[in-house]
Amino acid sequence: MPKIGAVGYWYKGDYQIPLLVMEELRKEGVEVIDLSLGAIKASTFLSELNLSSFILLASEKRGKKELRIYKPEFENSIFSDFLDIYTNLKAYFMDVDSFLKMARIMGTLPSDLTVIECEVINEDGELSEWGKLCKEMMKEELLKRI
Repeated sequence: MPKIGAVGYWYKGDYQIPLLVMEELRKEGVEVIDLSLGAIKASTFLSELNLSSFILLASEKRGKKELRIYKPEFENSIFSDFLDIYTNLKAYFMDVDSFLKMARIMGTLPSDLTVIECEVINEDGELSEWGKLCKEMMKEELLKRI
């Protein structure tokens, strides 16, 4: 069974979806790692686990209201990713893109990584109606995979 991790922001609207799913799953006895530590810390922690198969729960604003399931692909070189993280001070961010770039830079990105990601509609406060629906969709999709 693959290990499961979640990255997000508490109290930031739909950005908290993965963390809410994490809490629900933990109550059901499913181990989920909270990687909302910032990109450097989370990537370093990931290296300690030495994983080959990993599912990451995330939410991001990308412009299309959907539950996305994907294997990350990188358009830029590792050096370009490093410059982006360094120049934009993203090393301490908890968003999925910063985390994936930093894990790639540090060589800790699992070879079999699947991201299950909800689209963010509301960026602050409570979940949107869409966020509530997407949270349930995310949980169902994850449970099918484990």
